[in-house]
Amino acid sequence: MKYVYILLTVCLFSSMKCDKDGSNSVIVTVTEQSTFGDKPWACIVENPDLSKHGFLCSIPAGQSKPVYSCADAVYIKNLPANLAVPGKRIIFYGYSDAGQPALFSSINHAHELTVSNAQEAR
Repeated sequence: MKYVYILLTVCLFSSMKCDKDGSNSVIVTVTEQSTFGDKPWACIVENPDLSKHGFLCSIPAGQSKPVYSCADAVYIKNLPANLAVPGKRIIFYGYSDAGQPALFSSINHAHELTVSNAQEAR
């Protein structure tokens, strides 16, 4: 009976493991440093999915779309210097969404994120 409890405990803890398999991850490609505010880095989101990425939006047909729109891009405010290289693919697992930069009048601009656990994507 002792072994059954051990087996159940192991199964329980293995099902609660940290999810680093990519299901909660965001992969972006760094494009350029912005010239506004704290000079965040503009990044294009790979495989943008509104159901997985809460910072994205859909832009109705006929509305203007800025270069870095909320449909497929983000501004990262705290990108480490070793990752702040145009063309570099990065992955992060957590973020805080500050919304769209206040100085833009368009509601379709990319959101500003503060990310955590950022690293180079393989």
